[in-house]
Amino acid sequence: MKVGFYGQIERPFGGPAEISVPEVGMSVAALRRLLAGRYEAEAILERTVRAAVNDEIVLETHIVYPVDTVEFMSPVSGG
Repeated sequence: MKVGFYGQIERPFGGPAEISVPEVGMSVAALRRLLAGRYEAEAILERTVRAAVNDEIVLETHIVYPVDTVEFMSPVSGG
């Protein structure tokens, strides 16, 4: 599965990441830990980074499957 990143969180990954997810799925929290370890990107573990699965913001317990589209987004600051 390809995982996309938006905002400041994209920097450590240098673009989309390619991750293998088991057919039975894995939680968003587990996916974060996998990404953090594989890419040495602790920033993905920050609570302010939100996850979207198939264009919907989800909780950490949401299960993702190989067919899903997953994106992580940094918080946006404005003036």
